[in-house]
Amino acid sequence: MVNVVLPNGTETLLFPLEEVAVAEIAARNSNEEIYCWKTSGRENWLERGLSIVDVLGIVLMPKGLPQVIDMPDDDAEA
Repeated sequence: MVNVVLPNGTETLLFPLEEVAVAEIAARNSNEEIYCWKTSGRENWLERGLSIVDVLGIVLMPKGLPQVIDMPDDDAEA
């Protein structure tokens, strides 16, 4: 896991998929929810809950946020 700052300024932890059990424990202990950082092509978004499709990693977010949170798209390659 590594500390990351999301484009909206939220500081959180990024867990690799193989550390999902650790992320679940951390979410329970911090009263947060698991979101999957999803990516497809250049598009990025956070989606509440666990998934294995198009997932870059797992982040913890405060409770009460939307099911899907848009993230900035990757820059187009020159």
